[in-house]
Amino acid sequence: MRSRYSAYALGLVNYLVHSTLPAQQASLDQQAILAWSLSSTWLGLEVNQTQLIKGEPQHAYVTFTARWRDENGEHSHRERSAFVRNNGNWYFIDPTVEIKLERNDPCPCNSGLKFKKCCAGYFP
Repeated sequence: MRSRYSAYALGLVNYLVHSTLPAQQASLDQQAILAWSLSSTWLGLEVNQTQLIKGEPQHAYVTFTARWRDENGEHSHRERSAFVRNNGNWYFIDPTVEIKLERNDPCPCNSGLKFKKCCAGYFP
């Protein structure tokens, strides 16, 4: 989470895309991410809680509060984000990017498991 926050602060859109679940990457609005990143002054990140879920692949939740300032003033956003680890890399599961999958489809994290046995519970 800290690396993704830093990427927003530095305008590193490629990192933000590549650290998102691969099946969601093509649907990300990179121009909107860049615009928000560059139009904001990033004021800080507080990681409130982490929760590692045992199993393969590994999943985790990170609860954080991010603060920034833009033309409309100062803001803070608290979120509980889901992540999945695959091939040694952690990927953000973006709840705003819809993936159309059936329960028995292969999981989009490329774990080799069915969606229902892997990441299904981490999608809204």
